Amino acid sequence: MTFQELTDAMTRLYAQRDYAGALALVEQNAGFFPEHIARTTFWKMCLLSRCERAQDVISVFQQGLNAGLWWAERQFADTDLDAVRDLPEFKRLMNVSLERFRQAQERIKPERVLLEPDTYSSTVPLLIALHGGGGNKESNLQEWDVARRRGWLVLSPQATCSIFPNAYWWAEDLEKRLHDIQIHFEEVRKTYPIDTSRVVTAGMSQGSGMAIYTALSGRFPIRGFIAVAPGWKDIDDIAGVAATASVVRGYFVVGEKDHFLQSTRDIQKILRDNNVAFEEEAYSDLGHEWPPDLEKTFDTAIDYIFKERE
Repeated sequence: MTFQELTDAMTRLYAQRDYAGALALVEQNAGFFPEHIARTTFWKMCLLSRCERAQDVISVFQQGLNAGLWWAERQFADTDLDAVRDLPEFKRLMNVSLERFRQAQERIKPERVLLEPDTYSSTVPLLIALHGGGGNKESNLQEWDVARRRGWLVLSPQATCSIFPNAYWWAEDLEKRLHDIQIHFEEVRKTYPIDTSRVVTAGMSQGSGMAIYTALSGRFPIRGFIAVAPGWKDIDDIAGVAATASVVRGYFVVGEKDHFLQSTRDIQKILRDNNVAFEEEAYSDLGHEWPPDLEKTFDTAIDYIFKERE
């Protein structure tokens, strides 16, 4: 089982309100992914809270802090923790976590990863691949390698807002996040012969929302976006940039069992109202997950974005 498969399986059980089953799954498999200990520890806290095991939440929280972990304040707003958030000991541990977060945030610097195609001629198209909420610059490189294999340079920038160790967040201070992406774009353009008529943003989950926002912003030349399983709650942000968007095309990949589906429909309505063209690839049996054949999806998305523009 990969970590993505664990995430998908846990998410499906959670969506079915099988919190005990989701907890058992995480407890059985978290040890195989020590690099994701902050995420799986928080999952345990949330699922234990849902299972009304308050003292076990406190115990897991303390173990996490003892291991040097921390989480940002926005994490503790999760309604999964409603059963324990007013407990004095939980509040004390949360304050310890928040102080560590503030110290970590002060040390953040912009970072990125590039995937270079094997060959390219005078210019190279660019895919700006944005990690999901809680991801980092290494996240989803395996998935977006499909673009590299097709001759695209892939830029994976890392957000500069942390939520727990080695995990970062796009959906806050969007102008700052957009500025960070633009800096990476300009620096990469100094080194590589980017074909500015073939720049596309892409992402999964929260990365999809930021990909849409970035493409619509008009801040730099982007011809389209690929939004896989969009996870973006603040649709007013999208409305603000859609109203003044230049010619951009989007391609959505959605699962009809995705708990974010309604917010995706709301975003699509905004795009229609502002004459932003898009198409959709939908799966009746998919939740908040990657599509089964991303290579085919990527090819179809690129064909649509650049149709009649070559």
